Amino acid sequence: MFTDNQKQVFIIGHKNPDSDSICSAIGYAYLKNALDKKYLYVPARAGDLNSETGFVLEKFEIESPMEIESLAATVSDMKFKKPIVASPNDSIRTVASLMKERNIRTVPVIDSSKKLLGLVGLKDIAEYYIDNLGRKNLTTTPIDLNILINTLNGKVIANPKRIDKLTGRLFIAAMQKTTILNKIQTGDIFILGDRSDIQIDSINSGCSALIITGDSAISHEVNRLATKKGTLIISSPHDTFTTARLLDLSTPLYSIMSRDVPVAGLYTRISEIKQKVVESKYRCSLIVDSDNRLISIVTRTDLLHPIRKKVILVDHNETAQAVDGVQEADILEIIDHHRVGDISTLMPIHVCNDPIGSTCTIIAELMFLHRVAIPRDIAGLLLSGILSDTLILTLSTTTERDKEVARKLARIADIKIGEYGKELLTASINIKGKTAKEILFYDFKEYSLGDKKIAVSQIMVIDKEEIRAKERDIKSEMAKLCDEKRYDLVVLLITNPLETGEEVLVKGEKWIIEKAFAVEVQNDKCFIPRTLSRKRDFIPKIGYAFV
Repeated sequence: MFTDNQKQVFIIGHKNPDSDSICSAIGYAYLKNALDKKYLYVPARAGDLNSETGFVLEKFEIESPMEIESLAATVSDMKFKKPIVASPNDSIRTVASLMKERNIRTVPVIDSSKKLLGLVGLKDIAEYYIDNLGRKNLTTTPIDLNILINTLNGKVIANPKRIDKLTGRLFIAAMQKTTILNKIQTGDIFILGDRSDIQIDSINSGCSALIITGDSAISHEVNRLATKKGTLIISSPHDTFTTARLLDLSTPLYSIMSRDVPVAGLYTRISEIKQKVVESKYRCSLIVDSDNRLISIVTRTDLLHPIRKKVILVDHNETAQAVDGVQEADILEIIDHHRVGDISTLMPIHVCNDPIGSTCTIIAELMFLHRVAIPRDIAGLLLSGILSDTLILTLSTTTERDKEVARKLARIADIKIGEYGKELLTASINIKGKTAKEILFYDFKEYSLGDKKIAVSQIMVIDKEEIRAKERDIKSEMAKLCDEKRYDLVVLLITNPLETGEEVLVKGEKWIIEKAFAVEVQNDKCFIPRTLSRKRDFIPKIGYAFV
């Protein structure tokens, strides 16, 4: 039995997503939903859209995928049960009976608008009952009359002063008459049976209330005198001993409930709520919304089975490039075209890692293989991903398969590759109005090579003067990254598709670049041969530098 959230499988690309990452996620979600009705496949993204991808989605009128900051399971991924609750004015007996009937140990206390007020556990009831054994004074904890009547299943015989709470010293009249009369003070409460003489003397001595046990008949004289003196008279169907015990259990919950309650929200991580449950003396945590209204209760039993988001990764297979919390999710598939990374899984999964130009090519080939009809907008989307990742089918990573699939998709989308490619290129190289940080993170990827943590960003421009005007600020952002994220090397590749070389900005361990490309880095800058593809032309050479 799945919850709605457990039926979802997120399909997501890498951080700082490019067009191939976004388009392949949308395309593969479309394919999976056509082939598999067990789950709902939801395209997602692990960061903001760049200008090129925004252009693509707008052109084909496709909604941007939802953004996911973490794949770590949260409370919202759990199946909620309707909580058993109590009102602050409910009696201890009512809640104790509820706990016994429902076989539960804790009950949340809420107000009329479902806002959480506190929590009552069996331990709270036991402690209160023991602490108040032999209690002889209700001054500090008055008892609500209505609650008492409900608890006793009793009835009010007389209440001339319209008393709504019982307060004062409490006595069980089981002694000699003389002893009782010597003890009476004004305002006392007496519990006794059908002893009319003591009832009359108690009223005359100024007691505030009589609780007559055993459903005993009350004489007209006692009733008349109580009305005259303003004495409350209650009839209890129970014997004196039981009535006295039930009187303690008629205390309202607001008097004993704990206000130090372990709470969590819908987006609290499962790992965090587990800790809350372990640390709580109630061995539970209450789930509330932003207005502190109670949603549900989570106990140790609810956490016995693992709760994990389900995900399919596209266009990457490295932890460093994946959305946060990926290791806490159930990875069902990986569809990629890069080097094999470091992501591991608990169970065997389907992995398609094909050394071609674009992940979108793989997705489109699967659609053709399964004979799934491709609508024009999805065809245009997949074509955009291919053209973007292969620089309009010109990069060294481009294969004949990429070209063939691009032609098929272009026919379905009724697009001319040459003309559309120019539109795409124009959208991708527009950096006007972008900050140094936006430029650096436009197409940013992180790699782990041996014991080195490296970040490589790439920006495509026609006029390099636009970049040079922001060079100082870009270098400053790169230096911050080295310090904050502890990168050994941060690189920005500045690519002009009309030139044969590449300008490179470098921060960190510059010797890596110098050794890999046999160049000299001066003033944090150097020039290297054309390396339009990071995965084929740049990262391998960096890796060989460590050999």
